[in-house]
Amino acid sequence: MRLLVVTDAGARGGAESVLGTFLEGFRDDIEVTVLGCTPDVVEWLASRRPGTRTVVLPEVRDRTDVRGMLRHRAAIVAARPDVVFFNLSTMSSCQWVLAAALTVPGLPLVAMENSPVGTWSGLSARLKRWTSRHLAAHVTVGRRAASIIEGLGDLPEGSLSVIYTGVARVDLDPPPQTTDDFTVGMLSRHDPVKGIDLAVRVVAALGEGYRLVVVGDGDERPRLEALVDELGVGDRVELRGWDDRARHVLGTFDVYLLPSRLEGFPITVMEAMQAGLPVVATEVGSVREAVEDGETGFVVPVEDVDAMVAAVRRLAEDPALRDRMGRAAREVGLERFDAAVAVRAWEDLFDQVLDGTLPARP
Repeated sequence: MRLLVVTDAGARGGAESVLGTFLEGFRDDIEVTVLGCTPDVVEWLASRRPGTRTVVLPEVRDRTDVRGMLRHRAAIVAARPDVVFFNLSTMSSCQWVLAAALTVPGLPLVAMENSPVGTWSGLSARLKRWTSRHLAAHVTVGRRAASIIEGLGDLPEGSLSVIYTGVARVDLDPPPQTTDDFTVGMLSRHDPVKGIDLAVRVVAALGEGYRLVVVGDGDERPRLEALVDELGVGDRVELRGWDDRARHVLGTFDVYLLPSRLEGFPITVMEAMQAGLPVVATEVGSVREAVEDGETGFVVPVEDVDAMVAAVRRLAEDPALRDRMGRAAREVGLERFDAAVAVRAWEDLFDQVLDGTLPARP
């Protein structure tokens, strides 16, 4: 099977990490080509699977960039794919390339929605509805995320199927502990939707003895650093850069915090659960399909700093509760969110697309 993977991501985020895990796990008879706009992202994805071919083209700017659409269409045809897999970080990702690909006769297209970030404009919304109708399969990361995306996109109910992304099982090798503070941790790019500013306010409100560690980077770093200075918590907040071994840092956290304003189904929650961490998360996307409030962590309202503070403090002051929730989280994480299960589900879907046995979509 020749599989063409298309991404327009400008940087590595959760959607690209998930895709990299898939590429590592796909069976040997799947030949992969990655088409993207950012060399670093394309090369990093290709490095996850030896023998992967790569194509890098400038991003299609807008509907007037006909030449760009034609270049992408030509690259798609040249790859001679059996299936094209679009990895969408937002609902408007890859929209013009997707439209161009739909003009190639007989070519089955599959799209993966990683986040319920709505379309950018009325035109983008109309394009979303049109392209969605012509996909062989339209998939997202969770049941609640599917409902949100269908609503935002005015798509037929039930038109999105669900494959939980899962994460690979890893034996953690954490770095040495450098503090006795109760450590609240995050693995996250610096983006307003991730709510890192809220996490800073949470630790500021918790006071001495609590520390925030964020592993990741992004354009929002200067604003976050200014907030840290403003709140006077520079000695208790670490904004570390991205680290390819970021997942191992989970072993140094006491609690995982997800203060996001918007998500689909964040893989960092699955990683934290497999690491045996209780999770304090805002009620976004499909989070409740992983975090059972009161059992594997706490789910709190979006933007509610006081509720996050209360949840973290409760876990800090009750080690037995923290231990019980951490063990339950690990059990659920390993049983329900194993990347190998997701990889097999995607392989089955590709096979069904090719042999014509995939159920009809609404």
